[in-house]
Amino acid sequence: IPAQLVCNSAVSALLRSDPMIRTIVVGVDRVAPNGDTANKIGTYQLAITARYHGCQFIVAAPTTSVDLYTKSGADIVIEERYEAEILVQTGFERQGVLEGRLKRVEVQVAPVGTRAWNPSFDVTPAELISAMDGQYLANKQINVQYAFKKDAKGERHGLAAEQLLAAQAQKNDRTL
Repeated sequence: IPAQLVCNSAVSALLRSDPMIRTIVVGVDRVAPNGDTANKIGTYQLAITARYHGCQFIVAAPTTSVDLYTKSGADIVIEERYEAEILVQTGFERQGVLEGRLKRVEVQVAPVGTRAWNPSFDVTPAELISAMDGQYLANKQINVQYAFKKDAKGERHGLAAEQLLAAQAQKNDRTL
């Protein structure tokens, strides 16, 4: 599969300029039973731009990422990282690199006193996800190909999570 590395902030422009791109595939750190996902910061904006440009947004979700005890993405606590991670960058001094000397320097990239918000993850709502593809749980023989359905209250639930819960209830097992 041909691939190209693109920074998150360029994806919308790329989708507009290249109509051959029809799918965005991302990984995931956590999947709630309703299908909401948490992943590295920037994933939510990729889902939004995929929807706007009519692209499929597919989450590659290993079964180990399914969190049966978090009802929805709203319940996922998002870690906020240190401001310095985005206010100060570390690298090698350019002239030294050109001369064969490696001198590591820190560079302040924003005015001193600037505040930064630096969440490590964001939550993508299930309704922005076209498909979620997992793996077979070999020991339980459960296919985690994700599909969604609504219950009597109109809440969306991932069928895979329901299958996992049923299998765990049979084994009285809280681990995957």
